[in-house]
Amino acid sequence: MRVLFTTWASGAHLVPMVPLARALLEAGHQVRVAVPSECAAAVARTGLVPVQIGALPMAVVRAPDAARRPRGIWPTDWPVRPAALTPEQHGVLRACGDRQVRIAEAMAQGLVAFARCWQPELVVHDAGAYAGTVAAGALGVPAVGQLWGSAAVLRLDRQRLEGPPLPGYARLMRRYGADPAREPDLWLDPCPPSLALPSRARRLPVRFVPHDGTSPDETPSPYEARRAGAHPGRHEHLGHPGRHAAASNGRRGPGGGPRRSGPVRVCAAWDDAGGPPDAVRAALWAAEARGVEVVRVGSAAEGRPPAGPLHRVLPGCRALLHQGGGAAVLAAAMAGVPQLVVAPRLEHQLNGARLARAGAGMYLPADALDAARPGARAAGARLALDLFALLEQPSYAAAAHALRREALAMPGPDKAVKAVTRLTGPAV
Repeated sequence: MRVLFTTWASGAHLVPMVPLARALLEAGHQVRVAVPSECAAAVARTGLVPVQIGALPMAVVRAPDAARRPRGIWPTDWPVRPAALTPEQHGVLRACGDRQVRIAEAMAQGLVAFARCWQPELVVHDAGAYAGTVAAGALGVPAVGQLWGSAAVLRLDRQRLEGPPLPGYARLMRRYGADPAREPDLWLDPCPPSLALPSRARRLPVRFVPHDGTSPDETPSPYEARRAGAHPGRHEHLGHPGRHAAASNGRRGPGGGPRRSGPVRVCAAWDDAGGPPDAVRAALWAAEARGVEVVRVGSAAEGRPPAGPLHRVLPGCRALLHQGGGAAVLAAAMAGVPQLVVAPRLEHQLNGARLARAGAGMYLPADALDAARPGARAAGARLALDLFALLEQPSYAAAAHALRREALAMPGPDKAVKAVTRLTGPAV
């Protein structure tokens, strides 16, 4: 069987698709990954075959300003309660949906042309690549949507989330002879059930398989190797060895009594090119001043060599401070690591709220760091207290370990292969 994968961006959009693509190859199927030209190298590094379908103009890719730092209070379960949103909030969602439609318009011609030539029997697309549903509709073959770790199935292609298709999306579908009401036949969802919001969509839970964009056979990072001597049930206390340090709850550190079994290590991971906000930097400096070892990944490395792929670093860490992106949430869930989310975007805030509800972490909107604070240092000090609470209160580690057990119990990519191939009918 020929299976066509497509996404509009690499990184967090590509990573969840790789395990299924490889599992299909191992099962004897043919796989191609159709992407904009700027993503082709990332696909090739995974060992999959990329198909370039043109370039995406930066003006199309840029996220709406309102979506990058949404203002106001959003319900923590807003995807399943769209009626609770204000007209301004629906305007933010509409801007996000219109952006994805513009991306689909830029991809559709090249994608549909290749699909008509190669004749796939199944199209798998990431949740934000609406051109995949267009191509599947144009060919009359099943479509499978790949979620990347969001707590909800976000239908930004719909008016007010649950209404008819956006006008631009409906026009695009009709242009290629597809039914505007067409939806993916199945959604593959790597989000652990306790984090996921309910949805009427047909979802198949699929265990998250970490992937760092290169070869599946890589040596462990030094942090992963150190974990061999770690004791998961042991709780170290904070502070510099050899001196007293006040803990976040008023207790004293190890200078005078509690024993240490090794350094307390946390990970800071940031996706934005500009790096973390000043308050986050201040919180990390405060943690280091208390003797905590901070391992930096992504732009949080701030000019230093990054520690390595996130999923290889986390097993040696006691907490993760990050923005709340789906890939990072899932990597930490698989590692059983409590999470502190400083969330700039709506989906990040949604993931952070669900983690907090499960007891496996804390979260605050990034705007909270800007509001009525004397400065970045003071905001960072408050954020550091949250980080110390994650490290010192056993309930967070217990909830994170429970989330890990739940994530590991989800079906693997081999189960997804059977489910998606059944969509094409008895001839497969």
